[in-house]
Amino acid sequence: MSELYQKLGHWALIDIAIIAMIIYRLLLLIRGTRAMQMVLGILMTVGFAFFISQVYPLTTLKWLMDKFYSSILIIIVILFQEDIRRVLSRMGKKTVFQSQEQASSRQALDEIVRAASSLASKKVGALMVIERNIILSRYVDIGILIDARVSKELLVSIFHPTSPIHDGAVVIQQGRLAAAGCFLPLTKDEDVDSNYGTRHRAALGISQDTDAIALVVSEETSAVSVMVDGHILKNLDQKDLRKTLRRLLVSDAEDRVELKTPKKLTVIDKLRKYLKRSKS
Repeated sequence: MSELYQKLGHWALIDIAIIAMIIYRLLLLIRGTRAMQMVLGILMTVGFAFFISQVYPLTTLKWLMDKFYSSILIIIVILFQEDIRRVLSRMGKKTVFQSQEQASSRQALDEIVRAASSLASKKVGALMVIERNIILSRYVDIGILIDARVSKELLVSIFHPTSPIHDGAVVIQQGRLAAAGCFLPLTKDEDVDSNYGTRHRAALGISQDTDAIALVVSEETSAVSVMVDGHILKNLDQKDLRKTLRRLLVSDAEDRVELKTPKKLTVIDKLRKYLKRSKS
């Protein structure tokens, strides 16, 4: 180790450590996604082609590989533009619920739960998105600006079938109802349940593109679902819905419950274990 240090010098080692950390963080961001599968496929294909071009006199293949290396950055941007946008959006983080906002945030969550239960009992569909770290201003700007205190009555009136904005989503920022009638990106996953309609697909899409919490009330089944990180927690009653939202959003220490589950479990898996344990 000392010989390596003498040959490279401390700046070279620092340089290597920084590059290794960047690569590690990038791998963490794309782990378990389709981008990870694409990266592995590209690496295997390019590695095999490079090996063949060096071993055998394949002039055209070698020329093609040289052109590929010079255009690698452009190719990466084209192939992974959605993932790059998602990574860049995660850099603009903010604190979820500041300490001075916790009382109003807890009250907003209670109003959301009451509204979801009321809408479900009447079989009225709804889609509510709660902002966390990633700012949702670009979705708010294309909706109908409201900027009002979150209340059950307001939410129920927005999603009433006669309301002109009942088909869109409401976005809740910092404990306030920022906008309604917002259009969200639909999920691009091909293995989504065929029974899911536009609301569920939009909820999955926003939970995949951002770290927001999407709450869906089905007008067909009256089921209330929560979607986070591209996963879904289905058929929540009023009690479980309140526990789930508090577990995800409220930062007060008295509302936190430490889950002794492996880190490899998804957020939804942890929530399922938490809800199951709280019932027992």
